Amino acid sequence: MSARTPPTPDSERLIAEYASSNGASAGGWSDSARRLVVLGYITAVTMPLIGFILGIVVLIRLGRPHAKHGALIIGLSMIAAVVWILVFTSGALTATSTELN
Repeated sequence: MSARTPPTPDSERLIAEYASSNGASAGGWSDSARRLVVLGYITAVTMPLIGFILGIVVLIRLGRPHAKHGALIIGLSMIAAVVWILVFTSGALTATSTELN
């Protein structure tokens, strides 16, 4: 098998017109949907209440293709909320002295 040569650049063709080598479409996810899902995962761990709300938004707003991500974000935010509550109530973040050694 010989390697394929890349197509010659044509100033009149748009980049979106190039097909992928495996026949897949150029992009299944829009940029805003991808950003919302990533933001949902990040906030689910760091700020569980906001992550829970974003999980519901992803589940409802983005529809069926992203529904599994919405459910995962909701579940992750619930687990993270329990972990944060355990960390705060265990006293792991309270300093018993002001010395730095």
